[in-house]
Amino acid sequence: MKLFNFSPGPATLPKEVFQEASEALLNYKNTGLSVAEISHRAPLFVEIIEEATALVKELYALTENWEVLWLPGGASQQLAVTPMNFVKPNQKIGFVNTGFWAQRAMDAAAEIAQIEILDSAQDSNFDRIPKVNGDLGDLAYLHVVSNETIDGLQYAEYPNVSVPLVADLTSDFLTRPLPLEKFAVIFASAQKSFGIAGITCVLVNKNHLPDHSNHNVPTIFDFHTHIKEQSLYHTVPTYPVFVSLLMLRWIKKNGGLIGMQANAQQRAKLIYDEIDQNPLLFGITQKEDRSLMNACFKMHNASLEPILLKYLEENGIVGIKGFPTVGGFRASMYNGMPVEGIEYLVELLQNFKA
Repeated sequence: MKLFNFSPGPATLPKEVFQEASEALLNYKNTGLSVAEISHRAPLFVEIIEEATALVKELYALTENWEVLWLPGGASQQLAVTPMNFVKPNQKIGFVNTGFWAQRAMDAAAEIAQIEILDSAQDSNFDRIPKVNGDLGDLAYLHVVSNETIDGLQYAEYPNVSVPLVADLTSDFLTRPLPLEKFAVIFASAQKSFGIAGITCVLVNKNHLPDHSNHNVPTIFDFHTHIKEQSLYHTVPTYPVFVSLLMLRWIKKNGGLIGMQANAQQRAKLIYDEIDQNPLLFGITQKEDRSLMNACFKMHNASLEPILLKYLEENGIVGIKGFPTVGGFRASMYNGMPVEGIEYLVELLQNFKA
């Protein structure tokens, strides 16, 4: 039986990427060495990270004012590192509370700087994205979570505000073109749409990056350090970078960001059409803010949910159970999910008999 992995992350990748990654883990380019044991400063690995950087720049059409960094660990680290780098004394960071990951970001930033919550969807159980636009005064920046995986919310359009955006794109990085002029920093860990866990890609707009003449940042957390050292200040997780390179090649070969966006729209239409027309199911977010990455839904009769979950799992659907605080179901559909997987899930939902 073929399995389809709808896990929210780490998530499924194309078979060809897994195949090439597994071969290189044993013998990279017929060197007799695993790609995972090559020194991060060896020419073989420098080629890998330089190509990965070049592909990110190409896919997003980044201009000279942008730097691409590959930093160890998860994206949550950037919730603290970015304020360290960008917030001057007595400045505030603006937030829109869109859910779990926005709250995580607020908690992290509040340990470093003052924060201001401009709007929140908490009163409606995070079923929408509050719309914040206009003049935000002297805020250092506005932090946005591009896609909230837990409740299934995504910005269709980013805020039009007077300050730059800092965006957590962990769950929708490399899935669509971006209005880059709006952003100061974009960051994403790899394990959803462009690789495996262990590495985070950070895009830094140097036009907004302070020179730190008026405040100090520890060297290890200073974006200037990693820009100067081209992400090799310390040992970068080499194998996760390599897998990201394979995914970047795959994304380019399959239509680039326009191709990824078209795939995402096709997948989302299939699953949301079924959710909306199936009398047993309902979506939990407002339609205009529905995520193309994470379709969250429940059953009108909650007592049937364990039965449906068992039926789906017995038929090869993996990782579709909703987040514990939300319940229901969550179909995560990142770049590596084939349309075939959504078609199969829809077929199962149609065939389910209560």
